[in-house]
Amino acid sequence: MHNPVDIVLRGILRSDALERYIGEEAQKLERICDRIRSCQVAVETLQGEKRRGAQFAVRLIITLPGTEVVFNREHGGDVYMAVRDAFAAAGLQLKDHMRRLGDVERRSDDGTPNGEKRDTRG
Repeated sequence: MHNPVDIVLRGILRSDALERYIGEEAQKLERICDRIRSCQVAVETLQGEKRRGAQFAVRLIITLPGTEVVFNREHGGDVYMAVRDAFAAAGLQLKDHMRRLGDVERRSDDGTPNGEKRDTRG
């Protein structure tokens, strides 16, 4: 990833393996969307009333030009699965975002503003 991934672990012991895994998942996102400016990842252990069956929560904040996209995922038993699920959701939404951008660009390839149709009648 061109920009460093900012990782915060709350209630979880620092783990090189987990941080490496998060970095690998972030690199996958960059292959989907080369417009990512920053990626912040917060992984925490849920305690008490916040828990509701989930043990881990993952929050991704991905900054793109002009917008910020936030993803929240909770998982019951495995922090790696919680991270995987959060990045999978982010990947799907970023693919959709890039598809929409591509569609807009294709529609405007003919030089008309905002993809308007040219009047070909003489």
